[in-house]
Amino acid sequence: MKSRLIVVFFTLALLVTPIFAETASESNVQNPEVITAEAVKLRFENPRDAVRTFMSTMNDVKSGRSENIIAALATLYLDEVPEESRHSRGPELADQLFKILNHFTFKIDAIPVEQSGRTYVLPVGKELGIEIALYRYDSGEWKFNYSKTLSRLAEYTELVESSQKTQQEDSTIDPVYFSAREIMRLFLLAMNQSGGAGVADAINTLDLSRIERTVRREIGAERVAMLKSVLDRYRYIDLVELPNDRQNPPVVLLNDSSGRIVIEKIKNADSSIESWKFSAQTVADLPQLYDAFKDKPLIEGVLSSVEVPLSVRIRDYMRQNFPALLQQSFLLENWQWLGLFCIVFLGLGFSRITTHVLQHIIRVLFRREEVIIDAETQDRFIKPISITATTLFWWLGLSLLGLPGDARVVLLVSVKLISAMAGVWAGYRMMDVVGNFLQGKAEKTANKFDDLLVPLITRALKTMVIVFGLVFIADIFAVDIDKILAGLGLGGLAFALAAKDTISNIFGSLTVLIDRPFQIGDWVTIGSADGTVESVGVRSTRIRTFYNSLITIPNAELINAHIDNYGARQFRRITATIGIAYDTPPEKIDSFCEGIRELIRKHPYTRKDFYIVNLNDFAATSLGIMLYCFVKTPDWGTELREKHRLFSDIIRLAQALKVEFAFPTQTVYLRNEERPVHDNLPLNELSAISEGQQVASEIVYSSLGNPPATPPPVTF
Repeated sequence: MKSRLIVVFFTLALLVTPIFAETASESNVQNPEVITAEAVKLRFENPRDAVRTFMSTMNDVKSGRSENIIAALATLYLDEVPEESRHSRGPELADQLFKILNHFTFKIDAIPVEQSGRTYVLPVGKELGIEIALYRYDSGEWKFNYSKTLSRLAEYTELVESSQKTQQEDSTIDPVYFSAREIMRLFLLAMNQSGGAGVADAINTLDLSRIERTVRREIGAERVAMLKSVLDRYRYIDLVELPNDRQNPPVVLLNDSSGRIVIEKIKNADSSIESWKFSAQTVADLPQLYDAFKDKPLIEGVLSSVEVPLSVRIRDYMRQNFPALLQQSFLLENWQWLGLFCIVFLGLGFSRITTHVLQHIIRVLFRREEVIIDAETQDRFIKPISITATTLFWWLGLSLLGLPGDARVVLLVSVKLISAMAGVWAGYRMMDVVGNFLQGKAEKTANKFDDLLVPLITRALKTMVIVFGLVFIADIFAVDIDKILAGLGLGGLAFALAAKDTISNIFGSLTVLIDRPFQIGDWVTIGSADGTVESVGVRSTRIRTFYNSLITIPNAELINAHIDNYGARQFRRITATIGIAYDTPPEKIDSFCEGIRELIRKHPYTRKDFYIVNLNDFAATSLGIMLYCFVKTPDWGTELREKHRLFSDIIRLAQALKVEFAFPTQTVYLRNEERPVHDNLPLNELSAISEGQQVASEIVYSSLGNPPATPPPVTF
């Protein structure tokens, strides 16, 4: 199995290495240098070169390359501008002149190269009273004249802005994509950005209405690269040659036997506004146009073409080096079937490697933090991760095969859907692993607040995973989230009313976190609910009653509820009345009471600084000794055990001192045996107290040792 994997990887490396080598060689092409006045001086020997240089460099300036303003200023005759203001006045005049020329449509190639006279007036703006003149000076250079043109640019600008304002009042045209010239400008600006940063903006200039939403990004990225590659090999695009009119017939840039490049006005599907874009038919014709022009040289003025996507390079490489694999057996070409097989096979291998690495990382992390991992939780996480890794690999692989439109839609949509759902599932289960880890850390601390916090954190993280997962899925399938949010805004009032209780419950859970009225495991009484706190969620709190039922209390009720937290008690009270017979001598009563006090002092869980043991009542059938003390125990079970131990020792103390407990009835009974004789009575009160202490100490030492050992809490 391993040898087969090695052979497959080695074969793919041989196939792919030349593709990346070609990419590297293309990326080494030098970017155009900054155009300086000295570099373009010879281009001003005729009016055409002067206008073309000015318009191209000003387009660069508007695109962010402000250093090219030097070449634009070289086309202006600024000798008549005062030298002290020439530095600031020159760029201002260049900007005004560009706005005026950019408003009109004219062919730069129609401007004559040979001009007999010294003045040439551009054929633009005559209907508005605008005259753009170039003059040949004694140096032989053609420049924009100052007296006839540059000095009147402020006046001309007002005329142009007035004309533009009339066109902009047309609300049926998209204010961004409002003309064929603007579309071409935005396209070139986006494609000339380094690192492919403007690809998304370039895609927006295409009419992709015939392509399924879920694959528009992938296909759009290929098409814009193809379009730029074709234009770079067809002809130099002077933007001023394209109409800037909003209401204009379609503009045909290229008409070839393999296809056409057309910019036309289209109606947006989601509104009545029309936009200028490269037509849908152009998008469909681009693969054939690319094949027809890709081997032609770049036109003059283009130093480096755009880098086409890897899928297109793989397609070209296979067509050039493996023509036998181009035959179409069934729906796809043979090399694409071979690629699909390799992608499926390698995706399964990638999934195995990914899950193995993740399992190792989880084991190492839990072992380092000395936390026991729940095997079932880990298994529930690994399964969706395996599916996610496989489908992600298939997703990336399918995008490299250049599949036809229908096949790409079916395969990519299926893989995207499975990958997105498995990713959300994996993220949801990963929160269980995180909760398992945090719970293990919390169990190692004495503080119970983290035991309360861990379930809330886990549930909050799961909720976030679901929300972000739904947004991610919507983004993958090009669902317009803005419209969904707008719809929620319109129904906001109804939504708020419906979610009122849910929001109250969330604030209730925050109250529990901030005030901490109880912790996990505390015995509490909330209204009629009495039991142990089992869990605290975002919406409700669950209490396990002592008869093992489960009570769910909405957290909203906790804001104003009276919470009696028995689990927060420092001490637990023990109170009882011990009835002894009326014939008990006072000395025995003193010994018995002091013995009980000594039991309290010797028992490890009893409170030593406050207790009451005194003769307190002359009842109808007994003398009542009041027992009032406290035990410091962590839970109810330990409290009952220590109460049992204390009461048992009191009975043993009474037997040792021959103190008889009275019957709690008024029944008259006859005793045949002789009454107990109380001999060897203590001589005085001090002797009685000493005797009681000694007997009580012997009782405690006999059961707990000397000194008395502290029994551990009750555990289940």
